[in-house]
Amino acid sequence: MENAMNLNAELFRQLSYIAGDENAMKKAVKYLKKLAVQIKEATSVEEEEPYRPRTKAEVLADFDLACKELKLNLEGKLELKSAEEALDEL
Repeated sequence: MENAMNLNAELFRQLSYIAGDENAMKKAVKYLKKLAVQIKEATSVEEEEPYRPRTKAEVLADFDLACKELKLNLEGKLELKSAEEALDEL
């Protein structure tokens, strides 16, 4: 809390230095508005979809796709990622 009070005091001290310069104040206000939007966007939590187990058809479709990709890889028609590359993506 004390740190926030110090930062608040410093903010107002710096603003007092530019208070007489309308252009500088406009720039400061514009920047603070942009910063507020960025913070609001960063802290907004997107609603997650509730958990839904996958259907048998979805699992079988994914398995079918994996088998087709493996076949293409064995035929040299598709290059698959290494396990290390896949883990790096996570």
